[in-house]
Amino acid sequence: MMVTSLRSHQDALEELWRQGLSGNTLLRQYTERVDAFITECFQEASALLKLKGQVAVIALGGYGRSELYPFSDIDLLLLHDRRSKKQIQSLSESVLYPLWDEGLDVGHSVRTIKDTLQFAREDFIFQVALLDARLITGSVPLFDELKQAYGKKILEGKRSAFVGTMEQFCKERHDKFGSHAYHLEPNIKEGKGGMRDIQAMLWVAKAVYGLTDLDAIEASAMISPEDRRSLEASWNMLTKIRNRLHYLRRRKDDQLIFDYQEEMADAFGYREADGMLAVEHFMGDVYGHLQTIAVVTDLFFEHVQELLGVVEKKGQEKQLEKFIVLRGGYVRFAEADLTEHPYLLMRIFLQSGRTGKPLHHLARRSITSHLHLVDDRFRASKRVGRIFFAILTESKNVFSVLESMLVSGLLPLYIPEFGSVESLAQHDLYHVYTVDRHLLQTVAELHQLREEMGELFASLPEPHLLYLAALLHDIGKGKQADHSERGAVMIEAVGKRLQLNQEQLATLAFLVRYHLFMPENALRRDLSDQDFIQQTAEMIGDTHRLTMLYLLTIADSKATGPSAWSSWKSSLLSDLYFGVKTCLDAGCDQGDGSGESEEQGAAWLREQLSEKLVDSDIAGLHIETLPDDYLLAFTPEQVSRHLQTHQKYFNRLQQQVLLFSSNEGPSWSLLVMGRDRAGLLTKLFGVLALHNLSVLAAHIFTWPDNTVVDVLEVTSSVGNDFEEHDWPAVERDFNLAINYRLDLGARLQNKKQPFGMGRPGNVQQLEHKVVIDNDTSQNFTIIEVYGSDTPLALYLLTQILSDFKLTIGRARIATEIEQLIDIFYVTTADGSKLLDPLVLGKVRAALHDCVGVDEEEVSSAV
Repeated sequence: MMVTSLRSHQDALEELWRQGLSGNTLLRQYTERVDAFITECFQEASALLKLKGQVAVIALGGYGRSELYPFSDIDLLLLHDRRSKKQIQSLSESVLYPLWDEGLDVGHSVRTIKDTLQFAREDFIFQVALLDARLITGSVPLFDELKQAYGKKILEGKRSAFVGTMEQFCKERHDKFGSHAYHLEPNIKEGKGGMRDIQAMLWVAKAVYGLTDLDAIEASAMISPEDRRSLEASWNMLTKIRNRLHYLRRRKDDQLIFDYQEEMADAFGYREADGMLAVEHFMGDVYGHLQTIAVVTDLFFEHVQELLGVVEKKGQEKQLEKFIVLRGGYVRFAEADLTEHPYLLMRIFLQSGRTGKPLHHLARRSITSHLHLVDDRFRASKRVGRIFFAILTESKNVFSVLESMLVSGLLPLYIPEFGSVESLAQHDLYHVYTVDRHLLQTVAELHQLREEMGELFASLPEPHLLYLAALLHDIGKGKQADHSERGAVMIEAVGKRLQLNQEQLATLAFLVRYHLFMPENALRRDLSDQDFIQQTAEMIGDTHRLTMLYLLTIADSKATGPSAWSSWKSSLLSDLYFGVKTCLDAGCDQGDGSGESEEQGAAWLREQLSEKLVDSDIAGLHIETLPDDYLLAFTPEQVSRHLQTHQKYFNRLQQQVLLFSSNEGPSWSLLVMGRDRAGLLTKLFGVLALHNLSVLAAHIFTWPDNTVVDVLEVTSSVGNDFEEHDWPAVERDFNLAINYRLDLGARLQNKKQPFGMGRPGNVQQLEHKVVIDNDTSQNFTIIEVYGSDTPLALYLLTQILSDFKLTIGRARIATEIEQLIDIFYVTTADGSKLLDPLVLGKVRAALHDCVGVDEEEVSSAV
């Protein structure tokens, strides 16, 4: 008769967890209680009285290591000999059924020693699990016999094979769960630097050298005392995190997902400080612990390879330069006195970059132990500076080289400003790396761009400035101030130490100050607006700076994460780059006058159209009457197609709106034509939302004969292909809506997806604000609206603008993760800018209310 319920033990442990018990103490207590439960079940089994042979109940894996987490599997091996064959089924049921009744996940097998060894030969994971085998109850002699047979028949003489298989399993695991220790949502068990890396080290130490724990590994000098202390501290922190994760999620889960990071930070006592969120402090520490584990375990495996005879003979050594050699696939120091030649601290990384080979672990330790040589004189050395620039520009695998410099401590000491962003977390869904690794990846992306866009790089007189800007463009992060402005000041200090001249310093500061300019404006501004193009050209100043800024923008976006780069964004950046470059080449930044150039461009387009069209007077609409800004927004071929469509469907266009869809490039193009009427654009956006279509951009024009010509770039908001959309149904619903035969508002509210522009429960740190700009454009008031990305956003916003009788001439819609940025170019009913302060205030208040901005908060902030 059972006297104890394991569930009551779990409830008691959970109460202890709520009171603060965590880490290995909690694991041991839970393991002891499960041991006691299993022992009681086994000893009370009726089959035990009839047992003639021997049976052992053995814990494997994490349970075998006495590291049983709240919702982990319980892995058991019920070992028996032939004499106990008749009773083993009944005995196993006596142990397993109560565990299942308690709701536990139990992994089990029932085997003889012979069967166990045979399966261990076939299954490496089971072979490794046996390394952690621990007797819970039953026959001690039978368990000892298994251990002896395992060592002799499975491990003996197979040390190298064991290590090779373990390293392959580690690689496959890292490829699946994360090959870096600084991902947005790290898997703290299986990812790089996770707990499984520690276990892999312990398994190899035990299987190959008979070292049973960290004390033995340290005593063998396979890890240093300092590394051992750091490893234990990081291991303990991950243990506490994993414990809490299991309790929070009420299941076995080892990924520190975005949604739980703030809650975890609060539970561990982190607070907002120094311009950083509490969760950013917490995740910074998490990444630091993961990196510590990654470094220590990597060093251990390098040491193992050497001890197993991987080191080549001396004759295979290659001298790379005086004091630096390549041997055994690693770059090493050769009898170098670093105190006499401190420049070698940097030089060895250059040789690693040029050869594509990593530094030997003894070389990395030597660098770390000589970091005191990196003083002001070292940082200001021209010789060292030239080596550093060569590392940035010449390395074959620049990310690995820079990461090695970072981990060794050389990079943050050589550039102290970089130290402020080391392991700095960015708590949003946009960045998938910590700031420091993002910066390294940006340099790596530049190297890739050099292969893909060689002509642009070839045109740069000083490409090393671009690489330095890539490495340091985000060093201003970590405070509440504008990181671009702060970084521009910081990088000037770096440039002075590197002995750059004033012109170079100015270029470097410019690149950092404006590294967000192109992506922000390519997605938000009307790129056919010549005023904006000229203002941009005047700000940038010359084509070399423009090209560097363009390349830095692409590299930065690609290094940020997959959601920060797309073919659509690529095409917009390209349009902006070539638009500004053409302007600079033509000297428009010298004050030639954009009005005159626009008139000349429109005149040329009219000439081209006249040549393409037989009749310049189409259905009563003459080419000369078409607005200049409309002509400049499209190619002659596109305008010609619009005019021919107008002629072909002239009668129908007087009665209804027609929609023409085409699958072009990175998005889908919609041409909307018809007679203009009040609220047309609002209803269009509503119908598109109804049909699960997201708007990326809109060119909105009205011809002199009152014909609307709107060209929209759209994509599916639910992942459908172009052919899966019922385009005739979109057109039909649009016409029903503008003729008041479709209750669009009711249909949208009844859709299954939740709508609304207020603040949802986002995990993202979103902006909610309204900016009204009467300076940038000569002809339009520009209204920027920042809010949460929802299908109803455009419908609600344009409805407000329509209510105030504002005409939308252009629209830019930029969506980044959950952040929506809508840019509207508007005029009043008489075609002028919106300048009336009273109306401006009312428009701003209505838009604030729509996106969930508290007017009192805005007033107090102002």
